[in-house]
Amino acid sequence: MDISTATTLASGLVALIVPAFVQAIKQYIPAEYVGLTSLAASILFGTIAIAATGGFDGTYTWGIVLAGVVGVAQTVYTLVNQAFDGKLSKQ
Repeated sequence: MDISTATTLASGLVALIVPAFVQAIKQYIPAEYVGLTSLAASILFGTIAIAATGGFDGTYTWGIVLAGVVGVAQTVYTLVNQAFDGKLSKQ
């Protein structure tokens, strides 16, 4: 694979930060769109992280990194939400 260390680290940080970001702005999001907003934020910030570290300059591996970022961010959000008995998805 042709994924740089910087891209991997930036993407990992984004995957962990996005759920916290969504929680910070959740009060401004209609309840039925919280999950969709979380997914969109994962894609947006993941793309920014990959672009900022030159991850789009290589071959097609950036798609794998973006999928990983989205997957980790959504998994973290789901696990934390379950730990708090679903309170994160409620307003």
